[in-house]
This record gives sequence, C-alpha cells and structure tokens, in this order.
Amino acid sequence: MVTSDPLVLTNVVTCTAIVLRLMMFRKPGGRHNWWASWLAYLIILSYASVPFRFMFDFYFHAHWASVTMNLIVCAAVFRARGNVARLFYVLRPE
Repeated sequence: MVTSDPLVLTNVVTCTAIVLRLMMFRKPGGRHNWWASWLAYLIILSYASVPFRFMFDFYFHAHWASVTMNLIVCAAVFRARGNVARLFYVLRPE
C-alpha cells in the first residue's frame, strides 16, 4: 500500500466520501427517477474502484489533475446532498 504519497491518500479519501454520500442518499416521499438511480449506480461503481484498488495494493500513484477533479465532484455531490438528479442542476452554469 502506498501510504507516503499525499495525492494517493487524498484521492482515496475523496472517492470514498463520494461513494458513501451517494450510497446513503435517501429522499423520503420523493419520486423515483430510474435514470438518476442508474447513473448513481454507475458513479458508485466507478468511484468505488479507487478505494478497492488501494486496499488490494493495485493503486500506485495519482495525478494532481485527477485529484482536483475528484475534489470538485465531491464538493458538488455534497452540495447536492447526494441527489444525482440535483447534481446536474448544481453543475449547470447560471
């Protein structure tokens, strides 16, 4: 495991936060959007690969650009409170 590289650790923590926030989303009384649930599922699968690769020692280095983009996506996911349908509204320019 690469524990001495701060970029790797930042990326792993960021991707884990994105995955956990999307997995814990619950909208009581809300309407089900099938496209949003499938999109959330695909996002969770793609971002969950980073912590799993880190745990199984297959994640060696991270680029600063990918870490920056993941931090921006993490901020957008938390701003949208894990709602993928609102995520596109948050990322839309005004």
